[in-house]
Amino acid sequence: MYLKTTAAALALICTAVPAFAQDFTIRLSHGDNETNPTHITAEAFAEKVDEYSDGRIEVKIFPSNQLGSEEEVVRAVRNNTIQAQIPAMANVHPVAPSTGVLLLPYLFSNSDEAHAGLDAILPAMNEKVTEEAGIRFLGILEKGFRVLTNSVRPVETMDDLQGLKIRVPPNEISIETFKSWGLEPVPMGWGEVFTALPQGVIDGQENPYTTAVTSNFYEVQDYITEVHYQIWTGPLLISERFYQGLPEDLQEAVSKAGLEAVQIGREANAEQTQQAMERLKEEGMTLSGAPKDEDAWREAARGIWPNFYSVVGGEEWVNEAMSVIDEAIAK
Repeated sequence: MYLKTTAAALALICTAVPAFAQDFTIRLSHGDNETNPTHITAEAFAEKVDEYSDGRIEVKIFPSNQLGSEEEVVRAVRNNTIQAQIPAMANVHPVAPSTGVLLLPYLFSNSDEAHAGLDAILPAMNEKVTEEAGIRFLGILEKGFRVLTNSVRPVETMDDLQGLKIRVPPNEISIETFKSWGLEPVPMGWGEVFTALPQGVIDGQENPYTTAVTSNFYEVQDYITEVHYQIWTGPLLISERFYQGLPEDLQEAVSKAGLEAVQIGREANAEQTQQAMERLKEEGMTLSGAPKDEDAWREAARGIWPNFYSVVGGEEWVNEAMSVIDEAIAK
């Protein structure tokens, strides 16, 4: 009788142990240093996941591409050999074509518009990327517009731009955007820019204000124009296989932590951008603000969109995404 009672009691105890007693570990990779808003986002995510999961999930952060290049890690997250990542959107695009809609020029005019649009498009984007690439976006970080610097003259109109040798990343959307403004841009890998600028191989480049500081561009560039053709976006993404393997309450904890962490990263970027602008002025650069005729820049750049429908998910998806974004901005 004693043995039977004990066996029954043990069975009852075993069935009473909750499924979430198992701990989970998320390895999170990104490519930036530990002062960058990307890392600040990662740290906030780790803290909030720990809080909202009551310590049942641990996030281990690997900065500076310790686990591989962004392109490699995106594929590893898809396979759940790495669980999470914060890459540039351009490095997600090859495995999830629908994300390319966020690379089209002149989606947004300022950061507030970008935040509203990026948050609104998240559910529809996840319907796409979970199917295309086996990943899920928990939120979308932004790190500022790619502003134009040069060493020749202030660029306040499209006419001022003509004749300048401007480096762009070697991707077709950036190249065709500058061509729409009447230039023959110079596609160039990032590692070559640091020597090409002082040698006069190129007159200028485009990157966020913070990059102009961290790369010491103020030593070889004199002017900045705040064009709004492309804002840096990068998702805080997680393996869909890992996410679906979590109990429902932990899925909610991870999702909530992701949205809040991205907001913290955006705030950090806004602060760092303001500090960078002040530093660049102190270093003697002329900040011209937005072009006086930016409507013409926007119209020309948006004119190239149809050329890329086939590589960003199709015209129907672009129209759907823009409808969601425009509605969010209008609120």
